[in-house]
Amino acid sequence: MTTRRKGGAPKSMEAALQMEQVPLSSMMMGDDPTSNNETNGHAVVNGLTGKTLTIANTSVPLAVVKRRKYGTGPFDENWLNRDCCGLFCALITYGLHCYGVYAVCLVLLPPWMSETDEEGVRSFTLAGHFHRLAFTATAVLAVSAHFKAMTTDPGAVPPDAIPLEETKPLEPINSINNDSEENGEGSASPRKGKKLCRRCKTFKPKRAHHCSVCRRCIIKMDHHCPWVNNCVGIGNHKYFLLFVFYTFLSCLYSFLLVMIRFYTCMGQHGHVRTHRMTCLDRPSQLLTILGLLVEAFLFGMFTACMVIDQSSVVSSKMTHIDRLKGGEDDPVSSLAGVIEVFGLSARRGNDPRFRPDWLSPFAKVCFPSSLQDE
Repeated sequence: MTTRRKGGAPKSMEAALQMEQVPLSSMMMGDDPTSNNETNGHAVVNGLTGKTLTIANTSVPLAVVKRRKYGTGPFDENWLNRDCCGLFCALITYGLHCYGVYAVCLVLLPPWMSETDEEGVRSFTLAGHFHRLAFTATAVLAVSAHFKAMTTDPGAVPPDAIPLEETKPLEPINSINNDSEENGEGSASPRKGKKLCRRCKTFKPKRAHHCSVCRRCIIKMDHHCPWVNNCVGIGNHKYFLLFVFYTFLSCLYSFLLVMIRFYTCMGQHGHVRTHRMTCLDRPSQLLTILGLLVEAFLFGMFTACMVIDQSSVVSSKMTHIDRLKGGEDDPVSSLAGVIEVFGLSARRGNDPRFRPDWLSPFAKVCFPSSLQDE
């Protein structure tokens, strides 16, 4: 009976076939990691066995990479944080928006903005169709923006990222490795500003911060939001803002509809005008309207505070983490921060004027050239 160490080879061939062994040097140089190569006493067959790979008389250890369908790893196919708490909050968000559409379009509006013909068939008026479509479209935009914010890479730093080359030539370090100097192998000094993350062991750019939930360094990370089950970074900041904005708009819309309906149904002394209109089809629907009112008020206040808070982040180009670390505001116009979040037009170039696609969660962000390097 044989035993194996923790983290060793898979127990079965089926489990092994689900694992891809990719040499790090092959990923960097574009070599085929599945080619047969002789190793130190081992042969790599179909990329499943072997511990070292010989390249130019140098033994390079193989890295075992598991490519998942969904995840936040650098080799996963689709970005999705599989945190249970975040996924539960996302489901609650979708459920609240569905509840709002149900309460407004199927409970509040039918007895208010509809007409009944001689046969007893009820049909919406023009105003009823307008408010039903407008509220549903607002909820759809909010849910779409949430889905994009949750499934978009927020700006994770790749594991092979390196800082940009300096314009100033690098001088060799004479105080280290004198033997290499005798052999004519000078070692260059590290690039200015190069910083490694202590947790993920990768290059950490200037405006990047490590997220303990996503387990990645995120460029321009503002915070990790459990409601969108993702970090809010440079890659999905637009979608997060649109989600907050459309959720606030949906809450305000439903709150105003309930208040107007309450005013039209109640008399001066608080009595219901049953001789002119029917406020609700069934008395039990009053609980549905009260739930809608509570939801609209609570989440409307929360998203309103978020909109005000995020407006300062966008205008100053300074995230909350940078402020906590003592960072100073970037001395630029507030429009530059808006362009950094919502992007530029592919047709008009650097034209900073407002565009309708800023409000669309389906439009891809075209970042300025100054941000493409990041």
